[in-house]
Amino acid sequence: MNPPPSRGRAPSRFVRGRGRGGGAYRPYFYFRRNGRVIPAGGNRQPNQGEPGAPDAPSVSPATRQPRGWNRAAGKRGHHAHLDCSFLRPENYAAPEDGLQVQSIAVDNPRAYPGWRLYFLREKYEEGNELAARVMAVEAYYQRNPLTFDFVMIRDRGFFPLSATGITSDAQLKEVWPSLSEDLREHPLRTLGTLSLAMHTVVVNHLLDSNDSTTARVPTPEQYVPPTARVRKIYARPDDFVPVEAIEGISHARVDTLFSIRGVVSNVGEPSYSLTWQAFRCSRCQMEMAMRQRGSFQPRPYQCKRSECVARDEFVPLRNSPYTRLSIRQIIRVEESSLGLVQDFETSMPAEMDVELRHDLVDAVRVGQEVVITGMLKLQELGDGTTTGDASNQMQPYLKAVNIRNAGSIKRQFSERDLEAIAMINAEPKSFRLLVQSIAPEVYGHELPKAACLLSLLGGKGSEPEAVNVLLVGDPGIGKTKILQSCAQIAERGSHVSGKRGTQSAQQLGVTFAGRNKRVLQAGSLMMASGGGHCTLDDVDKLASKQAVLLQCLQSEEVNLPLPGAFASFPAQPSVIACANPQRGQYDEGRYLLQNINITPSLLREFHLVYILLDKPSVRDMSLTAHVRALHAGAKKRARIAARYALKPKMGDSMCEATFNVPAPGREDDTIKREDDNDSIMQQDYDLDKRLEVLPEEGDLDLLPPILIKKFLSYARQEVNPVLNEEASNAILRYFLELEGSSRLDEGDSIQIGAGQLLGIIHLSQARARLDLSHVVSLHHVRDVIALLTESITQTSLKPDSSRFGARGGGSARGAAGRSAQLRNFVELTKRRSAALGRRIFDFDELKEIGTRAGILTGLSQMVEMANLGGYLLMKGANMYEVVPD
Repeated sequence: MNPPPSRGRAPSRFVRGRGRGGGAYRPYFYFRRNGRVIPAGGNRQPNQGEPGAPDAPSVSPATRQPRGWNRAAGKRGHHAHLDCSFLRPENYAAPEDGLQVQSIAVDNPRAYPGWRLYFLREKYEEGNELAARVMAVEAYYQRNPLTFDFVMIRDRGFFPLSATGITSDAQLKEVWPSLSEDLREHPLRTLGTLSLAMHTVVVNHLLDSNDSTTARVPTPEQYVPPTARVRKIYARPDDFVPVEAIEGISHARVDTLFSIRGVVSNVGEPSYSLTWQAFRCSRCQMEMAMRQRGSFQPRPYQCKRSECVARDEFVPLRNSPYTRLSIRQIIRVEESSLGLVQDFETSMPAEMDVELRHDLVDAVRVGQEVVITGMLKLQELGDGTTTGDASNQMQPYLKAVNIRNAGSIKRQFSERDLEAIAMINAEPKSFRLLVQSIAPEVYGHELPKAACLLSLLGGKGSEPEAVNVLLVGDPGIGKTKILQSCAQIAERGSHVSGKRGTQSAQQLGVTFAGRNKRVLQAGSLMMASGGGHCTLDDVDKLASKQAVLLQCLQSEEVNLPLPGAFASFPAQPSVIACANPQRGQYDEGRYLLQNINITPSLLREFHLVYILLDKPSVRDMSLTAHVRALHAGAKKRARIAARYALKPKMGDSMCEATFNVPAPGREDDTIKREDDNDSIMQQDYDLDKRLEVLPEEGDLDLLPPILIKKFLSYARQEVNPVLNEEASNAILRYFLELEGSSRLDEGDSIQIGAGQLLGIIHLSQARARLDLSHVVSLHHVRDVIALLTESITQTSLKPDSSRFGARGGGSARGAAGRSAQLRNFVELTKRRSAALGRRIFDFDELKEIGTRAGILTGLSQMVEMANLGGYLLMKGANMYEVVPD
């Protein structure tokens, strides 16, 4: 008989659980109908399990099913097990170190005293495949004692392992033929095998050396440290895997060995933690180790030896090799690849985080180009995510096993790349082809493009060969396009735009980033250090950081003040910058420093300065046709299919007839003769016209940026030209003439010194490197002299634009003539002041004095030059005072 219903509510036909009385088991959900219990799922017979029911089996509490055992599975199906696979990533691969051991017993075999340092789970079995491989690698180390210094390996804790030596050993190949494949596919186990063999060799070597020498006994006068056991040794593999692009690394290749090349952009703060702690049982003297996590340090609760029943009094061992203090550091590497053309305005280069441990911590600095070999890992769920964003939870990172400086590693070029480079070198006018391929959307301005090209070819060698170029001109002339093209084809470059103001200014030097400001971040100058190029758009707007740029160009380092300390980082970049005039349009009647917002000391660090003006010329019709063809899609870079032989040549961009080449066996006495009036600067040589594409020649088959980038990288890497005697004499003669003209022109802003001489040499070497020539000839120097002469002409002051042309009209002789006019004008003004007995003159009186001095036009510019030179002092509107001597 069923119990009466409760008084507070109406009786329900659907009852949950067995809380309604009765001692027999009832299902989790059941019905009561006519005194019979019916399960809700219908999985059991009615009245099954009730007392008094027929054939009711006795259910003991031990075998009783839990509540809800017969709950319907719903959409998962009947008898379906709970599956948590949806929590895994889409491309899931179980890592080799996924099953971590919490504690181990130090039961090393007699033959290998460091077995448990490298293999935590696997036991040693004599004669198996692993033991045979360890023995074969151990024999290889012993056969090459000159390659491996066992004493130094013990002190350092690691050793470099080159692929060329170990993979070519015949005896090792017989036992382990798949060494390279195993290292790529299973790096953890393979590196453990290689390290264990070295650990065994080092231990045996130390035992042999201790037996051969007399042991020292400590005395009260001399302390002898006790002999410590050998700690874990790490193998650093080298050249086992090729360098791959970061974008081509997929998540499916987890736990495989990779190698990437890039520039270190961020360096985090090292962190220290105790990962393993060794203990010794005080009863049986058994040594064991436990994994430590976080601030809580667990201790063993029982001895690992089965015969021992000790549960306390475990002594921690600090000096044991199984007590390990782990050092960890995270860095970020920005990819540096020749196969990618990066647009810095619209996208960012590929980056990857790298984890450094043990001896690799603090092995790199910001701005250093490195080649890192490591294992691909996926960031753990919830590791390092503080904002709750799930997109960062499975980011790949590289667990580094070896780091090398990329400065000593040459880039590899394919056969197809070498054929294209040979084709470019075989062109009769390769200089013009490369110049026209830089920013083809900008019409004209061949000389500024040529200067930028020579800057990209310099800056790399045993000593710094930086060539700095500054482009100044009217807005909209195409300076930004030229800089963006240079940043794309630079082998290692960075780009900063001054249009972003303070944000761009912070990107120059070294700064601290991160939430706690503990991550050292490299700026653009550091990213381009070591032979790279930094392009600065609108450098005049970076007024707050011009001191950082000046310090980097002068001292070749970037300083970072710290509280109570001072840090300096080496930086040797080549700078290609552009600036706009302050008044919106360049005024040829003013000095260069009056047109742009740049300090004189910073302007002096640029080797070449060009003025790009938007002036009407006879080439405007060609410019119109160029713009129309560019927008119509007629000018496109065609695919290069021809093949040529790699051979040195002389292009038509160099004029051989302008040089007096001495006959063989005849001494060149051009420097010794004083009556030689055939000056190099006065020779008729127009490089601008030789680089120009004439209308009757048609359109050139321009080169793509990626091919130009590979050509420049090959030339910088393989060609190191030297100056011959003729080229040295030509450079010396030009420098002496340039220095003499600068003495005559006292009002000119150009100052000639040793820095300009070094710049001429570097430009000449870059010009020879463009022809893949190992010797700098007179023809290469001739092109450089033409570039420098045009730069000096454009930056000289032009009092009368109609009289002195904008391009090539004002030479050094014209500058000397203007200085002579200024001296005559000042001398007549002083004589007039002494004759009249007063020093105040108005503008009309100065105009009359200028007419007597032979100055018919441009008198206002001459008065302004005298005012800037300190000869006249402006006292009011059109009133000037003569400054006495």
